[in-house]
Amino acid sequence: MAPRTKPVTAALSEVAAARSEPVSAGVRRLRRPLTTAEQIADAVGAMIVEGRLSAGERIGEEKLADFYRVSRGPVRDAFRILEKRRLVEIIPRRGAFVRPVTRDSIADLFNVRNALAGMAAATVARRVAADPGGNVMLKIDRRLDQLRGMAEIADCAPLDYSFQMTRIVYTIIATSGNQLLLEIWSELNDHTFWTAIWKTPQDALTRAERRKRLAQIERGIAAIHSGDPQAAEADTRLWLDLIRDRVLSNLSSSSPSGLR
Repeated sequence: MAPRTKPVTAALSEVAAARSEPVSAGVRRLRRPLTTAEQIADAVGAMIVEGRLSAGERIGEEKLADFYRVSRGPVRDAFRILEKRRLVEIIPRRGAFVRPVTRDSIADLFNVRNALAGMAAATVARRVAADPGGNVMLKIDRRLDQLRGMAEIADCAPLDYSFQMTRIVYTIIATSGNQLLLEIWSELNDHTFWTAIWKTPQDALTRAERRKRLAQIERGIAAIHSGDPQAAEADTRLWLDLIRDRVLSNLSSSSPSGLR
């Protein structure tokens, strides 16, 4: 790898530690352990999104394998994961090269996801209006109650809080009953750099911020409860767009050269 080998390998050593951090009370992360290839992909992906690896830079397969004390097989698998996430381009007989991640590309990803979530919220609101005495909102309300509890935990981990917000959005989408929308949402998780954005805390960093975000989410879910599709979509998009803006600001300030 070019002169940036040292910061990349340093990041790899932090992956396992990050996965072993305690999870805040009230959150269950039902996740299988990451494979070695996934750990490498996550670490390198975070470096790319945060601007610590430059667009066009070649990522050395042998150096990563030596540092991680694995064969080249898991490193090649990691490159394929990163290629699927649109973070690297694999050129035959030349290696893996960093693809550009720009402010606009990150904003586009958020905008697509937020539009889908708003659409789902409107659909759920219509379901509520059609069956006002039913239990359409049961799972969504349960997720919201869990978030309320987390908002009052002084030392709640920001990543756990963000994970719970994501669970709320996923539950809204699942509750909409739109299977195609759910499949597209899952594809956006698996085939974009979305997960790399959230390898470091980006939102809800303090207790005050968590409470503020909770109030915004409560307003959105109240709109769904009201059975008003237009308000449900608008209010859901509002708090998701605020998270988008916070992440873009964070990445712009943390990138060594500034996110373009």
